[in-house]
Amino acid sequence: MSTTEPRPSTRTAGIDLTMPENHLDVVATPGSVDPSRTASLRTRLIAVISMPLFFLVAFSLAYVSAGHAPVPHDLAITLSGPAQVTDQLADALEERAEGAFDASRADSAEQARQAVADRDAVGAVIVDGSTVTTVIASGGGRLAAAVVQQVGDQAAAQLGTTATIEDVAPLPADDPGGSVLFFFLVICTVGAFLSITAISQAIPRAGVKALLATAAGAALLVPVLGFSMISLFVDFGVDFGQVAAVIGVGMLYSFTVGVIATLLTLLLGQGAVLAEILILVALNFPSAGASTPESMLPPFWQVVHNGWLGSGGFEAMRGILFFDGAGIGRWLLQLGIWTVSALVLTVLVARRRKREGAVEVPAAASAVAG
Repeated sequence: MSTTEPRPSTRTAGIDLTMPENHLDVVATPGSVDPSRTASLRTRLIAVISMPLFFLVAFSLAYVSAGHAPVPHDLAITLSGPAQVTDQLADALEERAEGAFDASRADSAEQARQAVADRDAVGAVIVDGSTVTTVIASGGGRLAAAVVQQVGDQAAAQLGTTATIEDVAPLPADDPGGSVLFFFLVICTVGAFLSITAISQAIPRAGVKALLATAAGAALLVPVLGFSMISLFVDFGVDFGQVAAVIGVGMLYSFTVGVIATLLTLLLGQGAVLAEILILVALNFPSAGASTPESMLPPFWQVVHNGWLGSGGFEAMRGILFFDGAGIGRWLLQLGIWTVSALVLTVLVARRRKREGAVEVPAAASAVAG
């Protein structure tokens, strides 16, 4: 007959040491177990339900509000021709819809064309006697180009003639809708922030250096692969230097997205996904100026466009591909501000967490010793 030895008591003077079930390698002391951990399953269930719901609501509202009824808002158009004719045309534009157009006058037809090529104007209408020429830039946005074309047709109708269309920034024949460059932006965005999300989920204790290294690696790899795949279907008709410049902007943009995702992960943990959806998707894509160009966006989205990271990257790439680099400095500066700001904030947050961790370890050791 066997006897069972009594289980050694874990109760010592003043301290009750318990051995939690299924955690026999852990010794828990009063106050050493975080009670909030008991809600981890509930928290995860809420996250599983809320993330797709939040994406659905935020993305739908953002996209619909930005592009459901595109109309011109301060669309810059240049007029060239006899003063009497251009004055009448400018008055007609103002009567058509107040605030819809921002009309300016050029001293010559060449100056009007150059304004469109330099992206100082969305389009131009040139009147030379009984001849009307409408200058558009399809690469700057098909919707805006169509509006400028309508203005030229109306001017020609008043003069009893037809307008000739001149496209100074045509879209490639393989992409008549002008949507492929936006797909490249989406590839860079999703590839960058999903890389950070995957690492943070697979290695929850991954440090800041590891996350930033992942962001840098994704920035080098994703744009190259993305543009290479796009090039299988679309020929932009540009030289190697322009392709390299577009990929370079894509790398800077992807790295910025990765750093922002890193920052949000440090601040919010698993909840960072919701913030990433809001910042990098819901506010980012509709305001980029792709499907709906800036001149056709509602006023709120025009403000977002002129300050957000997606438009900074997209407009810079658009300027390189279709406008020989005209006006890209302003957009690169906008993107660069996001990059530097995200890096600085990430470093500051990481240092704060490191200091807090250094303080908590001695405090915990003192509590156990006491």
